[in-house]
Amino acid sequence: MRESNFVDLIRRHMISCLGFATVCGFLNGCRPLLFLEASHIRSEYQEILLTATAVDGNDGFFPVAFAVVDVENSDNWRWFLEQLKYAISSAQSLTFVSDREKDLKKYVLDFFENAHHGYSIPHLLKSFKRDLKGPFSGDGKAALPGHLLAAAHATRLSDFEKCTGQIKQICPKAYDWVMQVEPEFWTSLFFKGEQYNHIAQNIAEPYITLMEELRNLTIVQKIEALIRMMAGLMDNGQKESCKWSTKLTPSYEQRLQRYNIKARDMKVLCSSDTLFEVRDDSIHVVNINSLDCTCLGWKKMQPCCHAVAVFISTGRNSYDYYSKYFTVDSYRSTYSKSINLVPGVKHAEDEDGPGSTECVLPPVPTRTAAQEKRELKEAELVDKRTVTCTRCKEEGHNKKSCKATLEIVMFLLDNDTN
Repeated sequence: MRESNFVDLIRRHMISCLGFATVCGFLNGCRPLLFLEASHIRSEYQEILLTATAVDGNDGFFPVAFAVVDVENSDNWRWFLEQLKYAISSAQSLTFVSDREKDLKKYVLDFFENAHHGYSIPHLLKSFKRDLKGPFSGDGKAALPGHLLAAAHATRLSDFEKCTGQIKQICPKAYDWVMQVEPEFWTSLFFKGEQYNHIAQNIAEPYITLMEELRNLTIVQKIEALIRMMAGLMDNGQKESCKWSTKLTPSYEQRLQRYNIKARDMKVLCSSDTLFEVRDDSIHVVNINSLDCTCLGWKKMQPCCHAVAVFISTGRNSYDYYSKYFTVDSYRSTYSKSINLVPGVKHAEDEDGPGSTECVLPPVPTRTAAQEKRELKEAELVDKRTVTCTRCKEEGHNKKSCKATLEIVMFLLDNDTN
C-alpha cells in the first residue's frame, strides 16, 4: 500500500478520533478554545503532526484532533481545518490560538466565520527572544521577555503602556518589534475572544515527547500510539474526577479558597443593591449585575477576590458566579466518553500478536529546497575538510603520516649500503 491509500488510512483514523470521545468532550465540557500546533517528527520520513488541543476545566490539555501529513503547507492546514469544521458542527463562536508566524488566521476564518484568532504566547516569546538585537540598557536583555509577558497579561491600558515603556527604555528595537504585533491578537486587554493568556506552556509538548520515543516506528504504529495516549487521558480523567467531592475542579477550588482568606481583610461598603465598594490597599467597585469589578479581574470567567468579599458580606454563594466550564460536572462531561482502539491495526508492543498483516508503506518523503541546500552545503564542507599531503601532494593523509617519506629514507639507506 502506497501514498494514496496511506493518506486515506490517516484520514479515517483522524475522523474516527473526531467522531468519538474527543469532540463530544470538547463540546460538552470545555471552553470554546482550541490551540493549533504543527510538530515536526524527527524520523527518516520527516512527518508533520498537526493537532487541535483544548483546555479542560482544571487547566489541563485535552487533545481533540490530530493528523499526520508529509509537509506543513496551506493545503494540509486547510484540509485539517475542514475536517475539524465537519466534526465540530457548533454554532458557538470558537477561539483559535496558533503560532503567529504560521499565518493561520485566514485559513481559520475560511471555515469558522465567527471565530476569534489569537497568537500563542510561548511562540510569541520564542520569536521575540530570537529576534532581539541590541544595544541594551537598564535591566538588560534578560528582563525583556518578562516585560512582554506582563504586557500580554495587563488588564488596564496604563499597565500595558507601562510594560511596553519599560521595553522601550531597555531596547528601542525590541519596542518597535512589539508594536508591530497587533495587540488585539495577544493581549488580555484588547483580545475579544476567549481568554487564554494564562496558558504559557507549550501545548504540543506531550505530543513531541511521545513522538520522540517512537521516532523509529512506522507511521501507523505512531498513529496507534497517539490514539492510545488519548484513550489513557480519557480513562484517567474519568477515574480522577470520581474522587472529587467539590463543586469546582481542584485548581479553581483552591483559587476560591485563597480568595476567601484574602477577603477577610477587606472592608465592603454597600452603595446599592448591586453596587459595592471594596477597600483593601486600594478601592474597587463591584457590580453584581454586570459581573464586573474595577480591578478588571472578573473578565476571566471567574470572580475576583473583591467580588468574593462582596459574596461573603452579603451571604451570596460564590459558586453561583463561576462559569460552568470550571465545575466538576463539566470536567466529568469532558471525559465521559471512552476511546476504542482502531481495529485491525497491529499494536507496536505486539509485534508477533494478532492484527493487520498488511504492510502500509509511508509516502515518499518530499525533499524541500531548504533540505537540498543544507545537504549540498554539508557535502561542500566534507570536500573542504579533505586532507592533502604537503610533501607528495596526494589526498587522504598529511605530511606526518606520508609513506613517501619512508620510501625516500629506504632508498637512501640502500644506496649507502651499496
